Amino acid sequence: MKRHSNRHQLRLISEISLIPLLDLVLVLLFVFLLAAPLLKAVRVTAPPAPVPPPVAAEPPSRYMSLLVNKDLSVTLNGAMLARADLPASLKKLAQQHPGLGIEVRMHHDLPVQKLVETMRMLEAAGIQKTAVTTHADEP
Repeated sequence: MKRHSNRHQLRLISEISLIPLLDLVLVLLFVFLLAAPLLKAVRVTAPPAPVPPPVAAEPPSRYMSLLVNKDLSVTLNGAMLARADLPASLKKLAQQHPGLGIEVRMHHDLPVQKLVETMRMLEAAGIQKTAVTTHADEP
């Protein structure tokens, strides 16, 4: 007959040792007690950055409207232009009228990249004063 022993029975451990947890808490307590005075002693503050005085912007001496339609046709102050001729026309206008202000009216269905390209054309022409609006189809 086979003997059964109770020595190798599996049993559930229902207690948790708190000693490692208390060791961790004590170590963290000592670290924070030592670090707190050091953090108060080493207080580094950056000097305040100088604030430049506000510059009053001059209003543009003249306004023009640049209308970009959904089909990428361009109208500058009511006159139709080829998009390829736009950079040269803008440079000519910027030289003739320093301080020129341009209102860029983009069709609201155009991607933002087209607006960025148009603003780069204005910047390359030397036109600094701009305003951007969107529009739907013009009647």
